[in-house]
Amino acid sequence: MNVLLVDVDSKIPNLALMKIASYHRGMGDTVGFRVSDPKKIYASVVSKKNRHRVDGLRFLYPDAEIDIGGTGYDIHKVLPEEIEHQSPDYSIYVDCDRYLGFTSRGCIRNCPFCYVPKKEGRFHRIYDSAKEALDHIIGNFVGRWKQVELLDNNILADKEWFMEVSQEIMSREWRVDFNQGLDIRLLDEEIAQRLAELRPIRDWKFAFDNSSYEKAVMDGIDLLNANGVDVRNRCLFYVYCDGDYQYDDAVYRCRRLKEKNALAYVMMNAENNTTKRTRALKRWTRPQIFWTIDIDDYKVRA
Repeated sequence: MNVLLVDVDSKIPNLALMKIASYHRGMGDTVGFRVSDPKKIYASVVSKKNRHRVDGLRFLYPDAEIDIGGTGYDIHKVLPEEIEHQSPDYSIYVDCDRYLGFTSRGCIRNCPFCYVPKKEGRFHRIYDSAKEALDHIIGNFVGRWKQVELLDNNILADKEWFMEVSQEIMSREWRVDFNQGLDIRLLDEEIAQRLAELRPIRDWKFAFDNSSYEKAVMDGIDLLNANGVDVRNRCLFYVYCDGDYQYDDAVYRCRRLKEKNALAYVMMNAENNTTKRTRALKRWTRPQIFWTIDIDDYKVRA
């Protein structure tokens, strides 16, 4: 059977599609992004604003069975068990240069803009050991890369698990990226020391989404610096701005980060309309601008 995959808008290799590819190859099917005359089609939509881009599939392939998923299409839809437990087939993404996967699911937080609690529930491990988790993420692609991108939504919610997973990564001499960021409210000295020991693929990412936990962010920055993590050059702090009504608070959070020599990066709600000043705020957090001038001066020049 010919199986066509459609990746509508993923910014990184799509894990679900890689698992689907692995399952169908195991069944002897022909599967990929350029398969002709497909009998089955899987499409993934990450962002709601792009869900219209799959509307034409049923007209283009009237005889094919079409299965559409992704958080942008249906946050409640999950892969069938027989596919979910597959290791990824990285070969469908020719430019992929790292392993990707989850070692845990869910989150202990309930942020109003986040779909994770609705989709995955409370934080829970999905493997019995870190070794099992990483071996499954590797699958049949043993020895291909020395770096892994973990998609866990809040791995610090279980400190013991974080320490075990990070120790296994260090034992393999891998570089690592925690794609969804790390919860600075859960940071302690032991975790900060481990981050200083790990080899990041990119900057360590944290969030400062609400002024209510400002003290935790400021204390966390001090803790990172004290334990050898170069906050200015190796960390990035996401500042969420839901809409124009939150502009002043977002500016305040950015300035507080700048005072602590920490880089801010404004994240906007893609579902809400932006304004001239929220767009300027996002542009201002580009490093070369952020470190040079204040937002008020930037708005005058912009």
